[in-house]
Amino acid sequence: MKFYRLTAFSVLILSLSIAGCGYTREAVLPRNIKTIYVDTVKNKVPLDKIYAYVAGLEMDITNAIIKRLHEDGNLRVVKHNEADAVLEANLIGFEQEGVRFTSLESVEEYRLFIVLELKLLDGRTGEILWEELSFSGDTEYFVSDVRTLAREKASEEAVINLARNVVDRIVEDW
Repeated sequence: MKFYRLTAFSVLILSLSIAGCGYTREAVLPRNIKTIYVDTVKNKVPLDKIYAYVAGLEMDITNAIIKRLHEDGNLRVVKHNEADAVLEANLIGFEQEGVRFTSLESVEEYRLFIVLELKLLDGRTGEILWEELSFSGDTEYFVSDVRTLAREKASEEAVINLARNVVDRIVEDW
């Protein structure tokens, strides 16, 4: 009888400890960071790599990150001189690669990548809180009769995915 009680007690303890594990959506930023300034993304894509570039991409990325921060709600976006943290980003890549091909080796589907260098700085001291040298968002799209429209739509989706990834990295430290 003692063995069964000990076994039951052990199972109960194990169940409670497993139930305590799991995913949380709580921000992991230092407690003193409540506000953020998002600097305009700067284009640092080398000239010889700009074959697939979309005009205005830097502003689209900046605006998408700000919008996503508003939706997330963990940080308030403010002016530079009021910010506890400053996000700096450089666009270093806008690339596409074929992922699906026809039997004649023509590309049917592309994967589009937008790559940033990111730095999160302390707004008061300028100290780097973290840095990501190659941070990306991507999407896939099928080749259509109007290839530029398909790529522009894919670029919009990649920007949204990138903004979500950036904000998750800021507030959840992924």
